[in-house]
Amino acid sequence: MNKASECRNVVECCADELLQNTLPTMYGELEKCQKSLEGYLEQKQKAFPRFYFVSNAKLLTILSQGSDPLAMNEYYENVFDAIQYVEHDKKDKTIIRKIHGDGGAGHEVIPFIAHVEAVGNIEDW
Repeated sequence: MNKASECRNVVECCADELLQNTLPTMYGELEKCQKSLEGYLEQKQKAFPRFYFVSNAKLLTILSQGSDPLAMNEYYENVFDAIQYVEHDKKDKTIIRKIHGDGGAGHEVIPFIAHVEAVGNIEDW
């Protein structure tokens, strides 16, 4: 890569035999990674079908922040219609107490009779 940054002519840079041999291999490995990632996302979407409505990029972000229930607040609107965010217990952030929505007649707050625990994988909540 250092050699590529020194060479200002793209054609000359790509004429390097080592580069010509390694790029196809790297591209093949990248395709394998992409297929594995798509398979992983498909598995999560099957476990929780609402994830089909979220782009792959956002779904990756959601799944990567699964250990922090508060981080999901930013994405509820993408996963569920008319849900802005959920309200967590002040002492225990893994307990969801209320849903805040914006459907129809303005802002609506729906308290849960029994608390919901946001523990484990996001698709299992």
